[in-house]
Amino acid sequence: MMGFSCEIARFALGVALAASAGECFAQANAESPPARAQPPQPAQATGAGADIVVTGIRATQAEEIDIKRRSDQIVDSIVAEDIGKLPDQNVAESLERVSGVQVRRGIDEASDISIRGLRQNRLEFNGRTLISPYGRGPDGPDDGAYNVLTLIPSELVARMDVTKLPSASAIEGSLGGTVNILTRRASAKDDLFVGGSLQLVYKDKADDFSYRATGLITKSFMDGKLGLSLGVNYQKLNIVQDSTDSFNGWREVPDTFSSNPAVRDPNGDGTNIFYFNDIRYQRLEEKRSKLGVTAGITFTPGSDFDLYADFLYAHAETDRNRRWLSVPLSGSGSAYSNLVVSENENIVAGTVRAAVQGNGERISLPTDIYSGAFGGRWQAGDRIELSAEVSYTKGTQDYQQSYLRADTRSTYQIGFDFRDTDVPSISLPSNLSLTDPALYIYRTSFDNLFVYTSDEITGRVDLDFDVGGPFLRSIEAGVRYSKISTGRATYRDQSTFPASGAGAFAVGGFPDNYETVAFDGLLGSASGSFPDSFLVATPEFGDLAGVCRVFRPDCTPEAYDPTSSYTLDEPIYAAYAQANVESTLFGLPMSGNAGLRYVRTEVHAAGAFGIRGAADPGSFDPVDIKLRYDDWLPSAALRLEVTPDLLFRLGAARVMARPNTRDLSPSFSITTSGGGSGGNPALEPFRVNQFDAALEWYPGRGSLVSVALFYKDVESFIYTRLVEEVLPGLDADVTDDDPETPYRINRTFNGDGATIKGFEAQVKQPFRFLPRPFDGLGISATYTYISSRSGIADLRTGADLPIEGLSKHSANLVAYYEKGPLGLRIAYSWRDRFLDKIGVNGDGVYYKAFETLSASFNYDLTGQVKFSLSGSNLLNAPIRKYGSFEEATNTYLENGRTFTAALRFSF
Repeated sequence: MMGFSCEIARFALGVALAASAGECFAQANAESPPARAQPPQPAQATGAGADIVVTGIRATQAEEIDIKRRSDQIVDSIVAEDIGKLPDQNVAESLERVSGVQVRRGIDEASDISIRGLRQNRLEFNGRTLISPYGRGPDGPDDGAYNVLTLIPSELVARMDVTKLPSASAIEGSLGGTVNILTRRASAKDDLFVGGSLQLVYKDKADDFSYRATGLITKSFMDGKLGLSLGVNYQKLNIVQDSTDSFNGWREVPDTFSSNPAVRDPNGDGTNIFYFNDIRYQRLEEKRSKLGVTAGITFTPGSDFDLYADFLYAHAETDRNRRWLSVPLSGSGSAYSNLVVSENENIVAGTVRAAVQGNGERISLPTDIYSGAFGGRWQAGDRIELSAEVSYTKGTQDYQQSYLRADTRSTYQIGFDFRDTDVPSISLPSNLSLTDPALYIYRTSFDNLFVYTSDEITGRVDLDFDVGGPFLRSIEAGVRYSKISTGRATYRDQSTFPASGAGAFAVGGFPDNYETVAFDGLLGSASGSFPDSFLVATPEFGDLAGVCRVFRPDCTPEAYDPTSSYTLDEPIYAAYAQANVESTLFGLPMSGNAGLRYVRTEVHAAGAFGIRGAADPGSFDPVDIKLRYDDWLPSAALRLEVTPDLLFRLGAARVMARPNTRDLSPSFSITTSGGGSGGNPALEPFRVNQFDAALEWYPGRGSLVSVALFYKDVESFIYTRLVEEVLPGLDADVTDDDPETPYRINRTFNGDGATIKGFEAQVKQPFRFLPRPFDGLGISATYTYISSRSGIADLRTGADLPIEGLSKHSANLVAYYEKGPLGLRIAYSWRDRFLDKIGVNGDGVYYKAFETLSASFNYDLTGQVKFSLSGSNLLNAPIRKYGSFEEATNTYLENGRTFTAALRFSF
């Protein structure tokens, strides 16, 4: 508590100092005070970002502040030049510097965001849904590491708005906020604009070069009435990631671990001790290419009519090779000697008799996003404005996985130790040669294909009636229809080969399916006696349709699996009415809005949960569920000018977000013997009542000091819980005559009664008042505090779990220097630990606190050509996960540093 108080005190001191600096700045510019805030202007996809002209960090920061200042809602923005000044690989990394936004990092880059601690947020592209191949939320390999945000390059973005307090006119579907990604469009002010960049990228973990190239052209015709824009970005990336991991993390030992209760449950609390499923040391090598294309047309024949069309295409090709050595630990006490169990009942050291496994995995991941819209606006007389839009978005991904594992024929005494280290150590017998193929046999192969497809078709009509009264400024109303269709078709063969006898497949007999690898410096050699080189299986296809056919020509690779396949259709109907007001309150200028949105959601889920068992393997129990739920979503926002430079905001809204597609899907997958995971098509949506208050001080052009408070009463949310179920016709032990043997299933459920509360603080301050040359300095800093209670207990510790994805503390600091042609910038981001998910035993799986540092150097060579050097993840900070207790390391991975040299040009 004392440490936290000190942190708050230090932050308050920083705000006070920045405020003093802002006051000095305001005094230094007293001859030109900032303009009085104009009435709020809603950001429409047809015009947002069209006329942004940036000349440096300070200009973009001032533009961001102006957007926030004018809006009736609580909004934070990032403008184009600000995005391009740091080595952001995608828009998720750019969003990390927005107050209240926290990111989760996947493979080499940020892949997902939380806003005010919530992952259920709406993503838009020019005001329409940015749909993923997975539908809503993560799926695919590595739990969303290839999410849709990784596909959108920062270079093609003009602006991003993060709206945290929605209005009735805003499309529903976000709990923390809505992110609207706006592209560049032609401007009547500029007849022709041509810009681009060439980037050479070096990733030290890969020890190889990558590159990125961007081109953008906008052209206006007919005296600015017709505008065309085209942007193209191409990237070729070489990525390497080192990690230690496990298939199922920490698991509770079965009662058969020992006949002595004091051995399997030392503290007698009814929960057995936990063991790590398998210790893996692995290197992931990936070749990734990305292509992004944006195009737009605007036609404005007169001031009362305009049309627009825009298009996005994003494509990614990912070829991934992951190889690892693993030592499986055991759920049987007889396999251990010198066993060390911590006071938290984790097996943290000892010697286990186990085989050594050499694993190889190949993944190809072609992904495509198509999104297009056509719309227009018509001013019908002096008071009525009509607008309409139709759009279509589609995402597809083919996730193809081949895997092969080789096991040593014999088991060995292998020491392991998790104590006082993030990377567990192992000690192998000194006479064990892990490169000798004669020691190995092939044991397991996978030939899997997951075909994801999602699309949304949308139509909307909106009306804005200018009342022009002294209090009621205008009335807005509109209707919207959308239909989201999502599906996953699963094809797989997962074969297990004999462990001994004539049927076993000796590694030496299949020379094309193994290799010897040497991973120099892998995680500091993983301590202990980690081998310099070892043998891994290689899942080569050759001319065959699947790796299983190398060993069993009669196998059926990628056979259709209906239990893990599904389709979801969601027609959504919405209508809203909103009143926009402008007047005075207590003699002070006031503006705001109040409205109501009605939403009807229908769900049609089709799939199969399980097979009928060994006696009837071709028969399935189909699932065909139709649901409907209705939501009334009121909202209100007040913006009060206490002084020309001080704003007070107050707002309230009821919001809802539909379940992630994976959680809602009527599918089932067996992941372990007697265990598995599945969705729940009967889930209700998240429903939250939120309240917001903010105080914003604008001491000068480009300066901001603000504090925002928020409270979210979470009526319903979604979480994962381990349950025992007897699935229809599916026996957990097909050799048992008792059909009632239950499975232990991780399934999604609705929770209720959670709360989220916190505050955000931010400072943006250029130090123009300092003497030369220090007047080029400036800062941008944010801090977010969030507290939550879910009402769900960690089944290991008994502690109340927070909401998934929520860090209690997070902070960002950007310091920059811009003077003449020179620009320097350094950015530091930190977030506290957060709950990633509830594990297979009802225990919390957490990410440890994480920090990252980026820096850039920019030099304006000619006014039209700029050179830059930048680096990201300069601290080479590892990503760590653990189960319930920090001693129980679950994942430790390193992505390495990235350095970029770039030439940017504009004409």
